[in-house]
Amino acid sequence: MKTRTYFIGLLVLSLITSFCISCTQKVKESENVVKIENTLKSVSLFHDSIRIEPSELLSSLERINKAIDSIGYPDAGYKLWIIQSDSLKDFRFLVEGYWPNQALYDTIHKSELYINATNLEDKMWSGLKSISYNRFTLVK
Repeated sequence: MKTRTYFIGLLVLSLITSFCISCTQKVKESENVVKIENTLKSVSLFHDSIRIEPSELLSSLERINKAIDSIGYPDAGYKLWIIQSDSLKDFRFLVEGYWPNQALYDTIHKSELYINATNLEDKMWSGLKSISYNRFTLVK
């Protein structure tokens, strides 16, 4: 009976120890993750005379975002918005770029991975007429 009690106690102690080690490792992993705050935004408005499907543009931006992730900046990239406005009838899409800062924007846009990814997508995007491109800096 004593042997069984010691065995169960040892088993419970082992489980608690392994759980604590697992929790400690997860805390250390989360401490190593550094989230970069994006302080630069680019906004492009597009007129769509060819009636391209939003899913095609979204797939294109996802491929470009994967290239940006590969460069090492997963907190940067693009989002696609469909414009729903009665006053902006000529505009159909808004592409939002979000960037850590101007220096990393330049680094990403000069990278071979980014250039290759955007060159693959140029044919589809050339059917859209860019109406407006602006950059914005976060006020802190």
